[in-house]
Amino acid sequence: MRAPGEPQAIFAIESQIDCIAHQLGMDPLELRLKNLIQEGDLNAIGTLYHDIRGKETLEAAKDAGRYHHPKPPFVGRGIAIGERAPAGGHTHAAVTLNADGSVIVHTSIFEPGTGTYTTLSQVVGEELGLPPERVQVEVWDTDGVPFDTGVGGSRVTRVASQAAFQAANEARQEMLRVASDILGWPEEHINLSGDHVIRSDSGERRRWAELVATWGRPVTGQAENLDQQPSPVTSFTGQVAELSVDPETGEVKLLGFTTAHDVGRIMNPIGHQGQIEGGVVQGVGYALAEELRLEDGKVTSLTFGENKIANIKDIPELKTVLLESESGVGTYSVRGIGENPIGPVAPAIANAVEDAVGVRIYDLPITAEKVFQALKRKRESDS
Repeated sequence: MRAPGEPQAIFAIESQIDCIAHQLGMDPLELRLKNLIQEGDLNAIGTLYHDIRGKETLEAAKDAGRYHHPKPPFVGRGIAIGERAPAGGHTHAAVTLNADGSVIVHTSIFEPGTGTYTTLSQVVGEELGLPPERVQVEVWDTDGVPFDTGVGGSRVTRVASQAAFQAANEARQEMLRVASDILGWPEEHINLSGDHVIRSDSGERRRWAELVATWGRPVTGQAENLDQQPSPVTSFTGQVAELSVDPETGEVKLLGFTTAHDVGRIMNPIGHQGQIEGGVVQGVGYALAEELRLEDGKVTSLTFGENKIANIKDIPELKTVLLESESGVGTYSVRGIGENPIGPVAPAIANAVEDAVGVRIYDLPITAEKVFQALKRKRESDS
């Protein structure tokens, strides 16, 4: 699962914000906009970020999610916001140019299903002027490097892509030195582009694979990226859930979900969108279906029939809004996305339930039984 511990905390915080807004007689959106940090503000633990776009992100979610538009009875809309900066870390990479023309990027990062290897291939391809499909990925085992922070904390693109960038440029420089030694060309007049080394003052060119074969061994560049400093930027996520509640049964039906993201430069648009949709769907399951029951410290939800995971019938139209910028971390100005989408999902849904029928559900998942019992208590107290 993504962001262990974070969805739980955001559910409590963003539910409480709505409770406070109702007590004050304020629109929950307005209360958030009034209190979100702005450029130059320290956050609650004393961190100073730059290029803060929390309000813009929340406004974008509000507009796309039609937060203030009229709605029929027993339909509610809820809003919530979260933020997460990409973590730092420590990793290694190497890029090897072989005599058969193949290019390999070596990494100690494993592929958790987030497109890490695609991103590394893209970075190396970009720096060497080659299509990413020309770049193969080989994974070191634990003997390959002394240490690696590993996957987690939305850090991989930030840390691993920078290591791949540095290794690709080391390999480029080494290839230029090899070409200069073999051909006698002045190194300052040699460039590498695609499959060729090119002499800029005369236009002569040679395939670098032939030069590697003449050299007699592969040309390799290595890099160690130790980037453990806190990120100077964070990424906000604003979300709006729209749902209906059956007042007779308590059944909750999700009608639509909007998620807005404050992002840097997107390396892989398809993978980036996949992370958003995957995170939202996981959040829907956390909010409405998944319940791990314990009795005397033992798990009693033994099958997926009891601990239900959201499927396609549970997922409404998902609408994504991206606020892109050139502000981010590292050479490619990246920000994290893997864990950002999951946090605000559950409170946005809980806030929408209260907006629809006036009852607050305090624990997850939000089942029809819980809503029914809350509505029953409300009717009894009102009578």
